[in-house]
Amino acid sequence: MLTLEAFKAYWDKQFPELRLKRSHFLLAVSGGVDSVVLAHLMHQIGAKCTFAHVNFQLRGSESQRDEHFVRQLATQLNYPILVQSFETAKYAEAYKMGIQEAAREIRYTWFESIIKILDQPAFLLTAHHADDQVETVLMKLFRGTGVHGLTGIAPYRKDSIPLARPLLAFTKTDIQRYALEHGLNFVEDSSNAKDDYTRNYIRNQLLPQISQFYANATQNVLSTVDRLKEADEIITETVNLFWKKALRKYKGIDCVDIAQWLKVAHYETYTWGLIKSLGFRPQQIGEVHKLLTANTGAYIVTDTHKLVKYKNMIQLVPLSTSMEHQLIYGEGVLQLTHFAIQVEAMTKEALGEIPTDKKIACIDADALDWPLLIRSWQPTDYFYPLGINKKKKLNHFLGAAKLSPAEKEKQTVIVSGDRILWVVGQRLDHRFRITDATKQIIKLTIL
Repeated sequence: MLTLEAFKAYWDKQFPELRLKRSHFLLAVSGGVDSVVLAHLMHQIGAKCTFAHVNFQLRGSESQRDEHFVRQLATQLNYPILVQSFETAKYAEAYKMGIQEAAREIRYTWFESIIKILDQPAFLLTAHHADDQVETVLMKLFRGTGVHGLTGIAPYRKDSIPLARPLLAFTKTDIQRYALEHGLNFVEDSSNAKDDYTRNYIRNQLLPQISQFYANATQNVLSTVDRLKEADEIITETVNLFWKKALRKYKGIDCVDIAQWLKVAHYETYTWGLIKSLGFRPQQIGEVHKLLTANTGAYIVTDTHKLVKYKNMIQLVPLSTSMEHQLIYGEGVLQLTHFAIQVEAMTKEALGEIPTDKKIACIDADALDWPLLIRSWQPTDYFYPLGINKKKKLNHFLGAAKLSPAEKEKQTVIVSGDRILWVVGQRLDHRFRITDATKQIIKLTIL
């Protein structure tokens, strides 16, 4: 049953870090009974709120009626209000998506922009309830999903928008009863009575029929969701522990021994637990598994990572590792993403014997054109390797050095003008070597 006390109790249990008296809440208010009840409860508590109403311009005069009603409600409760109108149908057509998908993308993009400008800390509140939870779980079940998908809507999430759903424990009947007891007015969306959308069909047709055979169907699904959440937590902890032990560093790169991966590859849950944070989709699990038996050098790329097969391992390479692009102006330490370079100027006498350590490059200062540029290597790069003084394509040089694909991906070079002077950590360019005529030296050291 929904009461102010029950609402507070659920809030304290689910959202302990959301301080009702100290936070600013953006209320997504459509004008329907769910959002009106949520607004009334937040007002009763005395929370600082701002209304956000989206006019999707999909239902003609009814859309205008809803906007007018929400503006009046905000005035009645003495809450500020933000309203935005969108041509949702045109947006959906332009981006080749369904109306509901377009409406969701539009409103959450707008909500995110508002959250950033509100007094902080700020949180978005939506009026999703227990019946929405049941509908969502059934939709995912019919489409096909894993255990996590069957845990339904999360009460609280911290993605691009910090979002809480404080009515998720209460049914539609609870909410309607609360509105009736407190004499709350609201508007009805006529499209909710139509079965044009999958969710509406499940709500209006499927669930009522199921309830004829299973009177407690809604509550039974909710109870199952609670048990699945527990199971999901156990599975997640088990999978994370496995990868924590299986992951290791190889020359600074995260990797997994293929033999270790093959032990659990027949469980898609394990593979998904590793790759979901790397930009992959569940549908790519099979493709990733094929990489385990592919030839060395085979890889799969997402927007953020590259999985590379190298010998008996799979390397997990962040794409950002190949994007160093900084200038070196003089002496000092330049901090890069994965290492730092110390720059020192000295005389030939002060240097003494030329170091043979690959992490150190000693250069004739008079040959340099400042500033120096450190950047990723490119397929068209070439240089004159020290001791050879013959032009060589850098790609061939790195291949001969037997670097793994991931190591090649991370390789940087330092450039003077349009000439590579050092393949960092590998070889100096012959044209910048110290000679008998050298007077001043620039010493570069990888820290």
